[in-house]
Amino acid sequence: MLRLLKISLINVKNIIQSKTFLLWTAAAFAYSMLWVLFVHPTHYDLTGYDFEIGRFLFVLILYTSVSIIRDDIRFNTIKTIFTGVFSRTEIMLSKVFSLVLLGMIFSIILEINNMIISCILYEKIGLTGFLTFNHLQLFSEYVVITLVMGSLMLLIISFIFNEKKLILFVIVFLSMINFYTAGITMLVQKKPEIAHSFASYMITPFYNAVVLTNGDFNIQSVVICLAWSIFFIITSFIIVNRREIK
Repeated sequence: MLRLLKISLINVKNIIQSKTFLLWTAAAFAYSMLWVLFVHPTHYDLTGYDFEIGRFLFVLILYTSVSIIRDDIRFNTIKTIFTGVFSRTEIMLSKVFSLVLLGMIFSIILEINNMIISCILYEKIGLTGFLTFNHLQLFSEYVVITLVMGSLMLLIISFIFNEKKLILFVIVFLSMINFYTAGITMLVQKKPEIAHSFASYMITPFYNAVVLTNGDFNIQSVVICLAWSIFFIITSFIIVNRREIK
């Protein structure tokens, strides 16, 4: 188990040190500052600003998650990794550990963003607002969100199993779903009486991931996301164990 964790740490380290990750993270902070310095809605607290940067980070979550396997394919190390001393199931389990670590990193990014916002909007939020913010909830939300969306990306790359641009189209497509889902969640919040119209969609990982991104931490959404995560992970394990790796 410790060796698998070490592999996960190396995997995550390579991802977060990449130029793409650093550029996207810088862009996420810049996007957040646009809301703070120019839009600054009067009713926004840290949760509101977290939601805005979270919509931007959603794309990065998808990209980094798929990179956990895609980078092995790109750098032609996939055969060495999946036919080495570890079984395919163990390697895939290390990828799941990597998702949890990435979720922790994204929560840290959110915390840094919150610290910056608290300093800029000192009179409105300040140190008191930052200290009273539910940090454990934020941490839990992004671990769960990264796990469910990341496990979906693991499943997709397990099907595709190449580095072609098709995966970039998938990321864009899922990002569009996330964007429109945000509108649905806000509509349901404003008009609870129409929730039955979206009952089927409200059990999808997309809907519940957005609910968590919006700071609405509830056990139902967490359980739904974890259930989908388990389904995606088990399915991806089965696919990888059965496919031929050249």
